[in-house]
Amino acid sequence: MSAPGWIIALGGALAVAVLVWPASGTRWSMRVRTGPRRRTAVPAEPLAGTAAAAITVVAGLAPGHAAAAAIGAVVCTSALKILLASRRWSATAEGVARLAGVLANQASVAVTVTDAIGRAAPLVSGTIRRAATALAADCEAIGVEVAAERFAARVPSSAARSLADLIVVSAEGGGRWAETVEVLEQEASQAAATARMFHARVATIMPTLALVVVLGSGLIAGAAWSAGDVGAWLAGPGGAMLLLAGSTVVAVLSARVLLPARAMARAGGRR
Repeated sequence: MSAPGWIIALGGALAVAVLVWPASGTRWSMRVRTGPRRRTAVPAEPLAGTAAAAITVVAGLAPGHAAAAAIGAVVCTSALKILLASRRWSATAEGVARLAGVLANQASVAVTVTDAIGRAAPLVSGTIRRAATALAADCEAIGVEVAAERFAARVPSSAARSLADLIVVSAEGGGRWAETVEVLEQEASQAAATARMFHARVATIMPTLALVVVLGSGLIAGAAWSAGDVGAWLAGPGGAMLLLAGSTVVAVLSARVLLPARAMARAGGRR
């Protein structure tokens, strides 16, 4: 490949690195540890990009085509990951708000914090119900403090962390905690409303972004298949440079949407 081709390839690699790099630091240096060992998650973007590039190379095309395909795959994967992260964030926020509301009701009638948790756990649903059920069982088996820490580790939410702290303080103090948990219920409800708004206004457009990239690739492939001369030129060095340049522009423009959305989705799903 010529010098201009290598320059464009390096620019595309830089765009991929910008999309993949976490907005708040690396996952190893900035990630919160909630236990002695955490399973290392492999980012999906590099895997998708590598797979797309490998398929292109196997098809007999040039490295420029492989880089262009990798960039498009990274953009689509990033968009879909934001949608999935937003769904998890919204479901978690809704569940924690529901649990806080049920605990607020039980706090005025339950004798102890453990009793209130045991009554509240069956009244929530989804993953939060499983976490609340485990919390109630742990309170009986190993104590409130350790049980609350395990609950906060299971549920990636700042509201869940606050709820765990409130449970520990209330159990140690032995007093009534209805007023405090009512305030926490309001905060959890506001967090759930924020998650719903983000999902409705931002996350739902991510599949459209991925679809635009896929349709653009499909149009180029259709033009190459229907016109032999166009296909031969696109398969050559000039076509590789054009496709790589176009995919780099798409990645840079998409980053203006993907990076802030990903940062917000990640922040919403963390403690």
